[in-house]
Amino acid sequence: MNRTEARMVAEELAKLIKPEIRKMVIDMTVSETEGFISASEAAEYIGMSKQTLYNKISEIPHVKFGRILKFQKSQLKKYING
Repeated sequence: MNRTEARMVAEELAKLIKPEIRKMVIDMTVSETEGFISASEAAEYIGMSKQTLYNKISEIPHVKFGRILKFQKSQLKKYING
């Protein structure tokens, strides 16, 4: 299969995939390839003080690297949008 044929097959598959599944795949891809931001950056991104972010940390998606909290913008966006 040459490159043109492969592209045509990919385009046809894209048409067949349901929009919800396509969105999930895109979201997962973005999430996996996106970097992490600091607590200060996350607080600014979601529009709250750093202290408020720490007070609500049980509600806010994050990961811990040792004692350091890190955040992904895509997860914060989902948190904001509810």
